[in-house]
Amino acid sequence: MSWAHSNFDIQYSIFYPLMIRFHIVTIFPEAVRPYMDASILGRAQEGKLISVSYYDPRELAGNKWGKVDDRPYAGGPGMVMTAEPMLRTLEKIARGIARKKNTKVKVILFAPGGKQFTNVYAKALVTKYTDIILIAGRYEGIDARVKKIFKAEEVSVGPFVLTGGEVPAMVVVDACARQIEGVLGKMESLEEERTASPEMYTRPEVLEWKGKKYRVPKVLLSGDHSAIEKWREGKLR
Repeated sequence: MSWAHSNFDIQYSIFYPLMIRFHIVTIFPEAVRPYMDASILGRAQEGKLISVSYYDPRELAGNKWGKVDDRPYAGGPGMVMTAEPMLRTLEKIARGIARKKNTKVKVILFAPGGKQFTNVYAKALVTKYTDIILIAGRYEGIDARVKKIFKAEEVSVGPFVLTGGEVPAMVVVDACARQIEGVLGKMESLEEERTASPEMYTRPEVLEWKGKKYRVPKVLLSGDHSAIEKWREGKLR
């Protein structure tokens, strides 16, 4: 299948699809799956709000060893993930998505120097796309031709370097899932949508720890909603 001629290029207005499908390309699916299947994300999958699929390029490596890396041209430390296993894997994903209707796909490749991932970006992803492919690289990176062929966007989850793209993939799925109505139960649960207070408290009212007492601020116990709102806005301390 040619990427350019697949239904990935369908353009239409912003919408929230019934289900957002995440496709994680990784040679360590066992490192990602437990987090995806736990707690809120697990329930979101059970409720058909999101789906998470895993694709291991080693299965399409084309050699009996499942080898997916090689030495970089021009030398340098470490190994580079080879293009062909990754391309075969992405083509497999493309064929599966092409069988569905009204799809629009975003391909993301994690790189330290990529576009900064934010809540705004997460909301845009789940608003505009039905399928989000997350390529979790390893070693010194992935052959640059993969990015060119599949028009992947490089994304960074922070100003640091990790050993692989699995953690960034989990970050993206988590942050995106929170933007989907029904995942958190109430959209008011979104911290980024609430008036943020720098401090949060719960019971007990007086916490005794190592001989000292730590109290909940009186304003939160006052029942004065106006004063509480000002406290949340940082205008009353």
